[in-house]
Amino acid sequence: MDNNWQPDDFFSGDNDSPRVPSGESIIEPDSVTGHDGRTYHGYKQGKYFLPNDPAEQDRLDMQHANLTLLLEGKLACAPVYNPEWIMDVATGTGIWALDFARQNPHSKVVGSDLSKIQPDLETSVPNCEFIKEDAEEEWIYDHKFDYVHLRLCVSCFNDHRTVMKHAFDNLNPGGWIEYQDSTADPYRYLGTAEGSAFKRWADLFLSSGAALGRDMLVTNKYEGWLIETGFVDVVEKRLPWPLSPWPDNPRLREVGRFNRTTWPFMATRKILVSGSGLPEQQVDQIIADAKRELADVRNMFFVPFWIVYGRKPFDWEVKKLTANIEHTGENESGGERIAPVPDKSQGS
Repeated sequence: MDNNWQPDDFFSGDNDSPRVPSGESIIEPDSVTGHDGRTYHGYKQGKYFLPNDPAEQDRLDMQHANLTLLLEGKLACAPVYNPEWIMDVATGTGIWALDFARQNPHSKVVGSDLSKIQPDLETSVPNCEFIKEDAEEEWIYDHKFDYVHLRLCVSCFNDHRTVMKHAFDNLNPGGWIEYQDSTADPYRYLGTAEGSAFKRWADLFLSSGAALGRDMLVTNKYEGWLIETGFVDVVEKRLPWPLSPWPDNPRLREVGRFNRTTWPFMATRKILVSGSGLPEQQVDQIIADAKRELADVRNMFFVPFWIVYGRKPFDWEVKKLTANIEHTGENESGGERIAPVPDKSQGS
């Protein structure tokens, strides 16, 4: 971790979503109720730690507005042009998939999730569909995709590399995969987060996730894993994501205002309780202290927001690279992010 990261240029200076929080949420018939009174997915019960109830659905929708603002209206940062088939893994309420489908009416968007909490808008958005499935299991489709999108999936999977491999195998050559994700790795602008109540919450979140078998800092590994999987032209970008409305920049100040409301303190409470072994009252106090500290704009907290994307190589690139390695025993690609790819004998 870079504890001295201070992105000064980003914080200086100066849309509505078609699906907005309305109180009209989707009830998942297969949901189960936890001891905390919140509902969770019943399909593959326990695999995903966050709830799927109306409060969480509204939080996810507001989070979408937050990230759309952070990325200045962009839904995709990878250089995707006229994609025919798009997969949105862990689609949640489906709000990103619906937005992308509306903006790209000639594309076909598939959103997958363990919970079927997406609206039925087949008539108004006919090029978007939702399915209930586990992305870590084999993807079975009669077509390949041109773009695979994953957003805020840090806590979703037992093995992220399995999902990457499924995406690679189910992309057309030249297709892109993109991760938009964050970590509970807090920074304080012009200061340090060390010793703060928010840092205490973050550390507990990380250790509790680890106790439950999930690496909550896994976003740091996406770039390397994409290259190992066989993707080329891999790009990693890191943006500061303000957690309260403290930046001078009006857009980022609004992003921070969203985060102060939507930061998943309560959505992740189950992780802290289950993973830490602490009494619930103590966990609740840690959350309350962190929320109070986050609300004070003088603290100027932010976390990294990662954008990592890569392209599945064309067959001619694979042949050229394979021939080069066989001839020289080395990758002579220079500064390009090219890595050996898996055996292509079973198709591209």
